[in-house]
Amino acid sequence: MFTSKSIDDTTLRDGLQMPGIRAPSPEERLKIAQSLNDIGIERIEIFGTWYDIDRNTAKLILSAGLKARVAIWVRAKIDDIDDALRLNDIKEVGISHPISDIHLEHKVHITRDECIDRITSAVQYALDHGLKVFQHGEDCTRADWEFEKTLVKTLADLGAETYRVCDTVGVGIPSHISPDIEISKSIPDKIHYLSQYDIDIEFHGHDDLGNAVTNSLVALQNGAKWASTTMLGIGERSGNAETEKVLMNLAFHFGVDKYNPKLLTDVCRYVSKTLDIRIPTNKALVGINAYTHQSGIHTDGVIKHPETYELLKPEEVGNQRLLLVGPYSGKKVIVFKIKQLVPNIDENDSRIKALVDFLQNNLYGTGIRRSALTEVEFKDLLRRFALIA
Repeated sequence: MFTSKSIDDTTLRDGLQMPGIRAPSPEERLKIAQSLNDIGIERIEIFGTWYDIDRNTAKLILSAGLKARVAIWVRAKIDDIDDALRLNDIKEVGISHPISDIHLEHKVHITRDECIDRITSAVQYALDHGLKVFQHGEDCTRADWEFEKTLVKTLADLGAETYRVCDTVGVGIPSHISPDIEISKSIPDKIHYLSQYDIDIEFHGHDDLGNAVTNSLVALQNGAKWASTTMLGIGERSGNAETEKVLMNLAFHFGVDKYNPKLLTDVCRYVSKTLDIRIPTNKALVGINAYTHQSGIHTDGVIKHPETYELLKPEEVGNQRLLLVGPYSGKKVIVFKIKQLVPNIDENDSRIKALVDFLQNNLYGTGIRRSALTEVEFKDLLRRFALIA
């Protein structure tokens, strides 16, 4: 079932709308696209019609011979589609238009009927020019349900390939309908119902309430073919569902093995460096602390058998394990780290006992030091206690 599911990465579209980032060059964007392709991402969404940098990027990526499909994001405007058609090798567009009443009234100032007409005209125009189309139902989790069903049926009848359920402000919830949860916000029930139409369903989740990854997985479980994601979850406001999290959930829980997760950490770090954003140390899978252990009980367990506190091997996602000495560290990790440098030393050596006593009862026990030791500091202590030269 899940091997047929696909990831549509929008790092180079929605991700680039993240406030405060450094805008990457066309060459840097190409490298990100190539990295996503190497991971096995099935579709990459990019800008291509706004500015020269977008057009230059699109030309580079479209001509790079990627296995991944490449879609150009456009508005539901004929001029936008014409601009996209000027790009060589273009095969598909993602046509975006809001469908919630709050957007129709306050942003684009049109009625529901006018909205349907505008979207269908744009979709038909793109189809007539040989493009595959996936239509973005912007803010559909706050849209009128009957109106959305009418739109999706119309899109299916026109021959659009995909309808994207856009949880634009992250109001969707991974729960079934109830007196408190209407169907427009119920991701499992909305996706299940819309999947009856002759059109693929994609889910694009924002993380304003922290549900983007869970909603993406629930959408895939209930009939969606595509999950729209970004590396590190970058994007507008609180961002999107993380590509790396959705991918590894598919691998771990559902046995999907068509991706190359060993590249995830390096790609995330490249995105971080290129866009000048910081990866939180405790970021799942790719953060530096994802496989770092410091407290006594945890380090003892990991030294004896890593699976006691590690769900996945760090190498599976291109990360690495670190064992630190700091507050609440036990003797086991201190001795372990010493033996990495002095393999044949007896753990009952008086110098080790003196060092452990100093760390636990002096340096940390009295609160003189409150943070973990760096590797350089740890080696300096070993020299101080004559354990290494």
